[in-house]
Amino acid sequence: MAGAAGLFAYFEKSPSSVNLKSKYSDEARIDIFVVDSRIAHLEDIHQQKQCSFEGSWQNFSERGQGRHHRVLSFTESATGCFLLVQLLLAGVVLRRFFLFVDTGKLLSRVIVFKFFVQDFPQQMCIAAYLYAWYAENGLRCQMCLFHPSHCDDQHPLHSTNMLVCLFTLLSAVANQFLLQARLKPGYDSEDECVLCFFRFVMVSVSILPFSTAMCMLSALLLHLKSVLVYFMIGVPTVLGWGAITCVPLFVCCDDEL
Repeated sequence: MAGAAGLFAYFEKSPSSVNLKSKYSDEARIDIFVVDSRIAHLEDIHQQKQCSFEGSWQNFSERGQGRHHRVLSFTESATGCFLLVQLLLAGVVLRRFFLFVDTGKLLSRVIVFKFFVQDFPQQMCIAAYLYAWYAENGLRCQMCLFHPSHCDDQHPLHSTNMLVCLFTLLSAVANQFLLQARLKPGYDSEDECVLCFFRFVMVSVSILPFSTAMCMLSALLLHLKSVLVYFMIGVPTVLGWGAITCVPLFVCCDDEL
């Protein structure tokens, strides 16, 4: 048998036996996991609607608890780096504020730098955390195999996670303070609508990693069924990707013309 073969054997009250035959002559390694049927929360594991019992066992059997553990380890390291970047930028702005009078230009540069170095990738890390922990074979379901306290039905966007996502998105859209419209003498309501639409497109681009991840994970992970929620997530995603793909195209076409 090519590669390593993983086998899960579940023993109940009566003894069980396994007979494995293969047409391959290669040496195979068989991993057998035995679960005591007297575990009190075993039925709770099988009744978990958010978890896959077999998939959780298979991921746990991999070295390092599978790919979800690697994703969470990387996310933890990246979050620590983002915290250092934020503290460093805040220190630079405060130093300029106490030593000099004019801090407007520096603040603008810091906001732009923070967006590309911290806010944009941090949204990717949040999406990676939600997937690695709350997936049907993620670490939460793997912990449920041994700790009953992790077997409760917990929505990925509960109150704590919702606050983390909210503050991260608010930080990402802070670049809106740098955009100032030049008022013309003939400024009317139509121009105001165009300005509001432009700002909404910029917000959609700023939160594009998070909105894209929510669209991809909404059915499998978040179990969203509301059409209104899909609309609220889908519109910023479409506008954000449209702006990223169409604006460079228009610039190239304008140069050719």
